[in-house]
Amino acid sequence: MAFVDRLLNQGTTPLIERTLEFSAERHKLLAEDIVNASTPGYVQKDMSLARFQGLLRRRVELRRNSGPGAVSFDDIKGQLTHPRWGIVFHDRNNRSMENLMTEQTKNALMHQMAIELLRKQYAQLESALRERIS
Repeated sequence: MAFVDRLLNQGTTPLIERTLEFSAERHKLLAEDIVNASTPGYVQKDMSLARFQGLLRRRVELRRNSGPGAVSFDDIKGQLTHPRWGIVFHDRNNRSMENLMTEQTKNALMHQMAIELLRKQYAQLESALRERIS
């Protein structure tokens, strides 16, 4: 079992899994923002994609300079932010349905890409374990 664990944790699988979790959590926040776009006083929430990607990038660099299995990606999570883009109305709400829908679409595409990459990695692993060439 340690062999399979090493196979899964030494490649890009942990990065893809974290990306999948991040995009799922971010999608919930964006959906909540869309539902509450006309709620007076509602403050939008989001997770910074740039910050999340920076954390992943730094961890990959750390893993390159460390021994096998010494660096984990399990603790990398998105950080809640309150974006201030768009028009700020008198109730301090910065509703912009166009921005929200754009961000939701981009996030959904990132989520789908992560699912597809993970699916292909597991299919390759399954093929290797069955000793078949596809």
